[in-house]
Amino acid sequence: MQAYAGWWILAAVLVGVELTSGTFYLLVYGLAAAVAGVAAWLGAGMAAQLLTAAVIGVAGTLALRHWKRSTARPEFNVQDMDIGQTVQVESWQGDRGQVKYRGALWDAEVESTGVDSTRPLVIRAIRGNTLVLGN
Repeated sequence: MQAYAGWWILAAVLVGVELTSGTFYLLVYGLAAAVAGVAAWLGAGMAAQLLTAAVIGVAGTLALRHWKRSTARPEFNVQDMDIGQTVQVESWQGDRGQVKYRGALWDAEVESTGVDSTRPLVIRAIRGNTLVLGN
């Protein structure tokens, strides 16, 4: 079997496996193997084929990592969906208390001194397992 055929079979296998993973990294390596196969078909020696595959693989990996970082979205914070929700006061003394939220008792504190605990309280922030409340 000719060297270029081996490279192209490797490229086809890598691209085929990539179709099941969806990470794009195997696509880069498949492309590197295909280009190394072209180099072999053109008569390059084994060292040049391996160097071609390595350079394209490394450059493609770095480019893919850069692309993924530049298009990354900030992770959705689960706590963000709690902000603005109303809670039911169970017990309150001074600036701290316990409130019922999502069927469980939570420790709570007020966000500022002007908060009236007799009026409905809304979640303004979450610090650890303590809800920060305001009106």
